[in-house]
Amino acid sequence: MTICASLVFYSFNVIYFASVGTAKTMHLNRYQNGNESSSKNLKTSIISSLSSWSNLDHDLLLPILMKLGPVDFLAFNGVCKSWRSLAFANLNKFMGSRRPMSVSFSTSTNNECYLEDFEGRKFKTILPHSTGSTCVGQTCGYLIFFRSITCEFWLVNPFSKCELHFPNIPRSYKVNTNPSIFRAILVFSPSRSQWVLVISQKFTKTVLYSVSGNQATWRVLALPFPILDIHSFNGKMYTISSHCHLYEVRLNAMPGLTLLGMKNFPERGLLRPEFVNSGKTLYVVSCIARDVYEAYEMDFEQMECVRIEKPTVENAFFVGDWKSSAAVNPDTWAKRQMRNERLGLKDSDQSKIKGRCLIANMWYFPHECFNANLL
Repeated sequence: MTICASLVFYSFNVIYFASVGTAKTMHLNRYQNGNESSSKNLKTSIISSLSSWSNLDHDLLLPILMKLGPVDFLAFNGVCKSWRSLAFANLNKFMGSRRPMSVSFSTSTNNECYLEDFEGRKFKTILPHSTGSTCVGQTCGYLIFFRSITCEFWLVNPFSKCELHFPNIPRSYKVNTNPSIFRAILVFSPSRSQWVLVISQKFTKTVLYSVSGNQATWRVLALPFPILDIHSFNGKMYTISSHCHLYEVRLNAMPGLTLLGMKNFPERGLLRPEFVNSGKTLYVVSCIARDVYEAYEMDFEQMECVRIEKPTVENAFFVGDWKSSAAVNPDTWAKRQMRNERLGLKDSDQSKIKGRCLIANMWYFPHECFNANLL
């Protein structure tokens, strides 16, 4: 980064924190010092500074923007309209170049969520509707919370704070809040022109689905056999049966299943199989030993299942217990020093994790952060 860009980056932090903290600081000054005119002068000074900074050339700001983390990106987005327009125009490019983050929750208060990046920085966010709820997974950038007392689901985006509420689920349906059992995905239904939450549980014969809103109701798709996982890919939904057969799931006016004749699909030997999506390719990942996985690519053009050999695959597989898995190409990551001891890799070693399975209780993928904001 040039000296000029470094000065701009430093000033961005000063201006941002001054602008968002002004109201509180002025409030304290007004009553502690009794100097209202000083507060007004401070406010005028900051507004004047923001006005001049908003005129900065976007060609100068863009390389700075691309060096920020996801949390700093939101701060950048909140400085002024000019910076917000730049951030919005480069949203997909920025989020697509961020590494996955691990997710954890406070043990003392159940509404604090922590996201930690590969630089070891933690971002704490307060999720009000998570109080009294259990996080059971994530989908399309949303954390999924289930409140057992009322049997309702809340989906919350920890960055944008966008929320989706789904109606109370029938009490006859027993929700297993074990994240390794529960499955949920957010899909778009063309027949309803709405987003739909689809839920299932491993080794059960039922799929439930509902649109968001208090007036909505849950619908049930009864299956002839237990299923192991369910996933959405390229506008279609797929599931794996307990006998390791691949099916397409339909939730239209005639809901049901269609068996797919996928050649070479491993009908035996799949242990804890689950779908993993790279955005361009759908994989099935199977655990063959403790923290050891093998992956298969679903080639829908040739209707063939291809076992992935590590030297040939371009993606790293991030596998989580909480239905929080994805395949990500490390070449898309921003060039920052990676200080994650568990990986023990530097930027120059990014190619070494291709084909590897990286394990965490729960992953969060910034490139999916705003996927569902088109609701």
